[in-house]
Amino acid sequence: METKLRKIATDTSSLSEIIGNDRIYVDKTEFIFRMIDSGKYFFLSRPRRFGKSLTIDTIENIFIGNKELFRNLYIYNRYDFEAFPVIRLNMSYINQRGIHGMTSQLSNLILKAGITCGVFTESSEISNNPSDNLASLIESVRRKYGKKAVVLVDEYDYPLIENMRNEHFIAIRDELANFYNILKAEDENLRFCFLTGVTRFQHVSIFSKLNNLVDISDSPEYASICGYTDEEIDEYFGPYIKEYLPTGNNEETFREKIRKYYDGYRFSTKCKTRLYNPLSIGRFFTGGCSFDNFWIETGSQNLVNEIIQMRPELFKDPDSFFTYPSAMNTLSINELFTKNAKPESIYAFLVQTGYMTIKGMEYGKMLLSFPNREVADTINAKLLGTYGLDIDENRFPYLYNAFRNADTNAIISIFRDAYMNIPYDMFMEKENNYQIAFYSALMFLGFMKVEAEEKTNIGRIDITVQVTENLLYIIELKLDGSSEKALNQIKERKYYEKYCKAGNTIHMLGINFSSATRNISDWKEEVMRC
Repeated sequence: METKLRKIATDTSSLSEIIGNDRIYVDKTEFIFRMIDSGKYFFLSRPRRFGKSLTIDTIENIFIGNKELFRNLYIYNRYDFEAFPVIRLNMSYINQRGIHGMTSQLSNLILKAGITCGVFTESSEISNNPSDNLASLIESVRRKYGKKAVVLVDEYDYPLIENMRNEHFIAIRDELANFYNILKAEDENLRFCFLTGVTRFQHVSIFSKLNNLVDISDSPEYASICGYTDEEIDEYFGPYIKEYLPTGNNEETFREKIRKYYDGYRFSTKCKTRLYNPLSIGRFFTGGCSFDNFWIETGSQNLVNEIIQMRPELFKDPDSFFTYPSAMNTLSINELFTKNAKPESIYAFLVQTGYMTIKGMEYGKMLLSFPNREVADTINAKLLGTYGLDIDENRFPYLYNAFRNADTNAIISIFRDAYMNIPYDMFMEKENNYQIAFYSALMFLGFMKVEAEEKTNIGRIDITVQVTENLLYIIELKLDGSSEKALNQIKERKYYEKYCKAGNTIHMLGINFSSATRNISDWKEEVMRC
């Protein structure tokens, strides 16, 4: 008998809609029960579209006593589902620039929350002070229902990000600090409090008085409260994998490709839990397991795009991606776009926003990498755009085949065509600018390995391309030098040694660029068969 695939919810953060329509819900109620059972004030940072709003909605349904919604879920028989009034605030509705617009919208958000709770009406008078309005709302709820309130704040940092370079930024930050500090002042009137956001933004400053707030963002105990683990993919989406497994493909090979594209987010140095973005996985399976870049298409990338345009050199060497744990807690977003912004601060921001992930720890440093192919493709596309290296997507199959066939003439021809499109007024005076553009194009091809600045015992290889198990390109780039000098560097420093295994073919390729023509002027190649 044919098994019908359950539907997948990709664009809703409503638990009742997911459960009511018999869509797949990956049960995260064990983590929520753990929070409710162990404490009162919690904070969680995760990238956008990672399931934060669904977590907020799930907590709300638990506290309003909607028990039957949780039948067959972990929490069902473990919690009494006593009903409490819930104040829910979505700060992403605060999109006005400037201090006056922000305070006005925030007060209006409090008014609407009060109407939902049944303690305010459309004609209720509220002050121009959001902090006073929040305190009034919490106290009014306690008086009306005789019970403590639950406060849920989604995207707490949205107004900060929207106003990061606004002249009123400091005033907005201070206003929000006073607003969130009301949650401690009203402690006796609160049953539970949960805040989410993308960044751990100026954590000490924003929550300076709310010092009983437990940050679970990097807690091993809550590592997979949002996002999907490898085991959850198999448990909940296994039927989809079997249904859409390409003919002739091995299932584990197919699973590994899914991991390569969408797995890899890690938010704690204290555990190695890796996660998939729920949005990408949902779109992937509902689209019949067609590999594409889904997450990146669902929101504005303006901040990241600007960082790439300002500091493209930060993305050249994956071995140099690192930050410090302290940078994750003291991030100051409004300083990211200044000349004095430290690389480790920029990297900390990219980890929190999902563009980089934790690879490990070494000598007190957090080593980082791109989490997966989906994100790496996006970053490299932006790098290509930054340098104006226009390789039409229809040309990528030709470039791919040129490498697979070891047709170096064709490789050089395609790159020469691409470099011809670099605008004449674009800054290209440094060798590494050509290298970054070259490397970014190669990252799209999906080969076994593409690395820039790979370390050896006596130097760094500009670019290494592992095309197949037995075919490798070692590429050295020069600017206003000579291809012969580039090739000799490969040979003299024996960059090939670590790859010279029986059956391997290594193409040692020296390429020289001319700053006058802003293109490849000459190239020289030698082939080594091991």
